[in-house]
Amino acid sequence: MVNKKAQEMSVTAIILIVLGVFVLVVLILGFTIGWDKLKELIMPSNNIASIKDSCKIACATDQTYNYCSEKRELKSKEENLKDVTCYSLNKKKPVYGIEDCSVDCGIYDDLAEATAACAEEGEEMMYLDGVNVKSYVCKLGDISANSPMP
Repeated sequence: MVNKKAQEMSVTAIILIVLGVFVLVVLILGFTIGWDKLKELIMPSNNIASIKDSCKIACATDQTYNYCSEKRELKSKEENLKDVTCYSLNKKKPVYGIEDCSVDCGIYDDLAEATAACAEEGEEMMYLDGVNVKSYVCKLGDISANSPMP
């Protein structure tokens, strides 16, 4: 037999020590930098930077769907916007700094422009309604109003 002079530490004891150190570090940080700042470090209250990055990547790689149609949820201190796209944020909320892109989205600025562009019945037109992208299906009356007079 081997003579053991040191006592073995069980795995449970090691895990408890690591957890204790972690809790101690969190408490020290909370009391020194403030609980609000610690919460902001752990759970950021906005996702503007990540949306800006994903929009920039979608534009740089000509991903039309990701830039024009993929719905995102933007969270900032001022507002929460649901179902917004990179294109709609660029056009309607420039304060968030989403860059202009050369990708052609084919989205009109409002419903009036979308109906004016109708060329055939049943054609789907995309337009901005505030910061959201909506679709409009062209009706027969839209086409007759937009077709050139003979």
